[in-house]
Amino acid sequence: MNQNILSIFKNHSRYYRCPVCNANLELAGQSMICPSRHTFDIAKQGYLNLLMKKKTFDNYDKTSFQNRKSILEKGYYNHVLEAVAELLRSTESCTSVLDVGCGEGFYSRKLSAMTDKDILAFDISKDSVQIAAKADQDHQVSWFVGDLSSLPIADSAIDCILNIFTPANYGEFKRVLSSEGLLIKVVPGSNHLIEFRQLVREHLRNKDFSNEQVVECFQDNFSLISRTKASKTFEISKDDCSIFAEMTPLFFNIDKQQLDLSSISSLTVEAEILVGKKSTYRK
Repeated sequence: MNQNILSIFKNHSRYYRCPVCNANLELAGQSMICPSRHTFDIAKQGYLNLLMKKKTFDNYDKTSFQNRKSILEKGYYNHVLEAVAELLRSTESCTSVLDVGCGEGFYSRKLSAMTDKDILAFDISKDSVQIAAKADQDHQVSWFVGDLSSLPIADSAIDCILNIFTPANYGEFKRVLSSEGLLIKVVPGSNHLIEFRQLVREHLRNKDFSNEQVVECFQDNFSLISRTKASKTFEISKDDCSIFAEMTPLFFNIDKQQLDLSSISSLTVEAEILVGKKSTYRK
């Protein structure tokens, strides 16, 4: 076992709790163990599996995560990455970060090199976490497989949660965030992949996209500090356009063989970045 992998889990052990009994986890040999001897081995790729029940997913498999990794590594989302990195760099009180639904690990891996934060990252998909851990050659992130409905993270242990294009569990977010902790939630903007949306407009129940329901739910649970936009339109190759088409949920229920993707020469990647603090306010 690579010693850097063991070191990152030893240094981050204070953030974890046992998914069986909720007691603290500590590194022992090549495993994380709680006082009740519930034991979780660290995989040779450098991740923990803290998921209690194996789950399967439609539309998401190892190939889909590899496709996402290819698109992300080509820079199509770098403007979103830089906006998030700047938020983290400008928040000195934030020392620990939890990346929720990290997928193939692009954001955590890049942010570990762009900031000096302790970064933990998880996904419910074992395939995606394996890809993420394998790509983390410097072993700067502690990766784990986990369930958003019951996070294996200690109470008030995390200073900042990243929730980037993934579902939220605001109850769990509040539990694991420190008293002054921040939630950074990234959601699609109104023009995100608008070129695709126009292509399949007649197939969509909602012809025009709006994220306002998501924003309202965020504000029901967290006090909104800021709301900013990161948007960029790219010229795109036919190959990359095809990969985008495979990975976007917009096309999950549409026969992609019937789409004329040759008409797409550019794509807009637009995100809104919401920053909030814990709030007891309810509508």
